[in-house]
Amino acid sequence: MRIASIIDISLVDVPGIPVTVIFTGGCNFDCPYCQNAEIIPRISGTEMAIQDIVERSTGNLVDGFCITGGEPTIHGDLPDLLRALKSTGLHVNLNTQGSVPSVLEKCLPFLDSVWFDIKAPSETYLRISRTSTNPWNQIVESMKLLLSSEVAFWPRTTFTRSLLSPSDISTIMLVLEGMGFQGEYVIQNYVASAGVRPSEKAHLKVPDISEIESVKDNVPAGIDVRLEWR
Repeated sequence: MRIASIIDISLVDVPGIPVTVIFTGGCNFDCPYCQNAEIIPRISGTEMAIQDIVERSTGNLVDGFCITGGEPTIHGDLPDLLRALKSTGLHVNLNTQGSVPSVLEKCLPFLDSVWFDIKAPSETYLRISRTSTNPWNQIVESMKLLLSSEVAFWPRTTFTRSLLSPSDISTIMLVLEGMGFQGEYVIQNYVASAGVRPSEKAHLKVPDISEIESVKDNVPAGIDVRLEWR
C-alpha cells in the first residue's frame, strides 16, 4: 500500500477520540477543492508493507486510527491494514467517497465508523469527481452496505457555492431519507487551504454560511443537519 504520511495525534478527525491519522496515496477522483491535492496521483507516497505501517502508527497516546487519503479503498490490501489495526482494540475510522464498494465490503468487519463524503446529487457528480464515468451507482451501493452494517455511518458534503447549490444539498438529504438513514448529516465549507491547487483556487469561492442556512428549513424527519464552517 502507498502511504503519503502519518500524523501521530489528531484531535479533530474523529469526534471525541484522539487518533493517529494515516494518509494513503492516490485517488480515483479529481475533486477541484481537494485539500490533499498533492496526493491525488496514483504514484503518490511510498510503498509500505502492512506490518511497517502498523508499527509506524501504533504506540501513540491515542484511542484510535483514522485512515484517509487520497482514497483508501483503491488499495486492495486495505482490509489487511484495517484488520491489523482493529486487533489493537482501538477505534478504527475510515474516510471514503464510496467509489469502490467491493473493497469497502471487505473492510466492514474491521471498522467502527466511516466518514462518507457525498460529493453531489447523482446528475451532477461528474462536475466534482471529474471521472470518466459517473460513479453514482457505486456510491449508492457503498451507502447501502454501510447502512445495513453495524458500522457508524457519518455522511458529509463539502459545500462550494460555485459547484453546488442549496437545492443540491436538499436533494442529497432526500436520497439519504429514501435509503432509511437517520442521524447527523454534516455540511462543511470549502476551505482554500494550502493543499488546494492554486489553479483551482482561482475558480472556487469560499462560501458564507448564510448561503446554505436555508436548507435547514426543509430537513427530512430523522435527519439532523450540522453546518460545520471552518
